[in-house]
Amino acid sequence: MNNQDHDWITLHRVRFAAPIAARDRSFPPVAGASVWRFCPQHVPGADGLTTLTSEIWGGLGIWDRRAEAEAMLADPGAAIPWLAEAEAAWHCLAVPVSHRGKVNWRGHVENGTAVRPAPVDPGGPLVVVTTAGFLSREDWMLPRIRRFVEGVSEVMAWYGALPANLRNDVFNGADGRGGFTCSLWRSDEAMREAAYHDGRHRARMEQNRAGLMFDYSSFTRLRALHSQGDWDGDPFAELHEGAMT
Repeated sequence: MNNQDHDWITLHRVRFAAPIAARDRSFPPVAGASVWRFCPQHVPGADGLTTLTSEIWGGLGIWDRRAEAEAMLADPGAAIPWLAEAEAAWHCLAVPVSHRGKVNWRGHVENGTAVRPAPVDPGGPLVVVTTAGFLSREDWMLPRIRRFVEGVSEVMAWYGALPANLRNDVFNGADGRGGFTCSLWRSDEAMREAAYHDGRHRARMEQNRAGLMFDYSSFTRLRALHSQGDWDGDPFAELHEGAMT
């Protein structure tokens, strides 16, 4: 695949020894990435909004060239020096194969252009990244935002109980730009069944179509080419074990 034809994406999940609050600490952007997001895990607070405080943080980088993305995975500690503080970390190199929708990762909302998919799907393990955003966070919007926060927690817990879902997590942006969800699946068919057939995700999407949740969203499918580290074990090793049973 020609490096100039599409983007490359790196995904990262970092677990620190203690919770870190986004209001108390900011992490510098990673050099070389056209987009870099590093966000705390989705943790609802007593007020129904996210706390932006967690011991688990997630990273997403978009790269113009495969060599840059591979260099990141070859030595993630050089690009992410705060990994020295981590108790566990997982890293993945992926190629996007489809992208649609609106997302604010660059300081403005992009419609279908935030990620350049590969012209050919190389096949391999499926990773799905989604986002959602609001046009305003004024007080009158808070009931919708609380409903969305509750819905994200509900859907991801439901996904996590499905045998077809290897892992999932959600990370909330703390700087006015979007965060992201990341889910790993045993197959494309299993993901489609979970997302679009009867279940928690479809029910919440019907709420959104009724105007009850977010204002815009995006959906990106990726093929994982290589991963390393610890996300409650090795997710893709479990995928291979499932194929052999």
